[in-house]
Amino acid sequence: MTSSLSSNPFERQACLPFFNYDGQAKDNKNIPNQLPKKNHHDTSKPEMKQIEDLLASEMHRLTVQQRAEAFDDVHCVGEELEETPEMIQKSLADFEEAVQKEQNPIYEMAMNQNRSYVEDPIFRLKFLRAKLYDVGEAVRNMFIFLQVKAKYFGHDKIARDISLDDLHEEEKKLMLSGLFHIQDGRDPKGRVIVHLFGKMLSRCSADVLIRTSYYVYFNILASIPDLQRKGIVAVYNDTTLPGETYTMPGFGFIKEAQVFFDCVPIRYSSMHFCLQTKGCHLALNDVLVSLFLNGLPRYVRVRTRIHCGSIMELQYQLQSFGIPLSTFPFDVQGNVRSDILNLWFDKHLQERNQNIGFIEPAVARSATEDMEVESDDVKHVQSDMNEDQAKEAFVEPGQVFAQISGNNGNPESSRETGAIKPTENDVLFGKGYRLQLHPGNVRFREFVLQNRDEYESTPRMKRREISMRLAQILRSNGVRFLKKTESGEWMESGIVEAEKKIGQIFRELRKKRA
Repeated sequence: MTSSLSSNPFERQACLPFFNYDGQAKDNKNIPNQLPKKNHHDTSKPEMKQIEDLLASEMHRLTVQQRAEAFDDVHCVGEELEETPEMIQKSLADFEEAVQKEQNPIYEMAMNQNRSYVEDPIFRLKFLRAKLYDVGEAVRNMFIFLQVKAKYFGHDKIARDISLDDLHEEEKKLMLSGLFHIQDGRDPKGRVIVHLFGKMLSRCSADVLIRTSYYVYFNILASIPDLQRKGIVAVYNDTTLPGETYTMPGFGFIKEAQVFFDCVPIRYSSMHFCLQTKGCHLALNDVLVSLFLNGLPRYVRVRTRIHCGSIMELQYQLQSFGIPLSTFPFDVQGNVRSDILNLWFDKHLQERNQNIGFIEPAVARSATEDMEVESDDVKHVQSDMNEDQAKEAFVEPGQVFAQISGNNGNPESSRETGAIKPTENDVLFGKGYRLQLHPGNVRFREFVLQNRDEYESTPRMKRREISMRLAQILRSNGVRFLKKTESGEWMESGIVEAEKKIGQIFRELRKKRA
């Protein structure tokens, strides 16, 4: 199977130039290993507009179908990789033929060490699935992967599995320090969500990061069968707390990390960069993100979204993309939730009957068990029910929308007939002055109005995403969109109709402004 994105969906096209601190493009060859230091005081969102515009330019180069596929993947409605036994068999045969033609030195070395390791169909399928069965790209990726493995673990280990014993104590500690978090609970499409905490990057060398990342990505993530078909959702979190020093890694560090995260055989279904709008964070992250994205394939770039705001606002935005907050690794104040931080690693050790050695195994309390975590701004309550049934109370202070979800826990409906009785929290579709004055409709229009500036400043091709995100935010907080049937009863409307209604309101507001 090949993607319709292009003849080579994973091509690395230098669409994102490197930027200096004045926002001017400059020659990549002249970039020093350590980026220049300069104070930043402007924390406005336009500082990130360069990246947004560049990502938008990538979308412009896609066909309508390609753009729809990327949009669906980001918004958690895309399809997983389809494969048949015949397709797998043919692809493996083509893979072997391509390998023989290349005669790559690092591959030949691995063959001499352990032929069965690199010829294992399961090993090869990881690269084929990661590259959507593009055999040429999969073979190329395997060669790079073996080169990276030889560089960071030694040539004598390229044809065998890396175990915990191969990691140094510093790397084991980093693994449990909060650098990574595999969220307990997937998105609605069943995709695994992987978090990376930005502030940890300045506390380790590139070698330590990559050796640790290898174990997490290849030994844990890549071993999950359905993850290979569904891909992962990657989330970069800027969780620096007030008073903490924010240090951006140097260019050399970013480049090495970039090579590793590109060659590891895992497909990124979507990628989110969550950046705080405080201090010099946006200015620094403008450079960091542009450098990192520059080396990624177009397939990943068009599935990347940049989010700006406070820690609470960032979580609020991620929720609209299907990422559950009940098992989020930190609260809205940026404090790490230590009770669930390393549950993913505890589970990994238990499956292999291993102990990391220097740390007592944590109590294996699943995030789906009874749990209550409270803060001033958010309260997560989850009882003994599954992920889809769990309800969240997530209210953002100071927003008109906070008033809407005050009674969404008890929607009124008839269990016998299925008919819905509207409440003050519902948005009612239809014509007439009385509907316009319905409390839910009034608050709905006010909520949309608060987001008008973001909508107007967004490129036309991406405005639909704003409408869809707002509709998903409302629905995830219990707001129902209702319309009348021919019999006069109220029924719940679909998310697409809600998105269209939001777009209609934005257009009406633009006409009034004109």
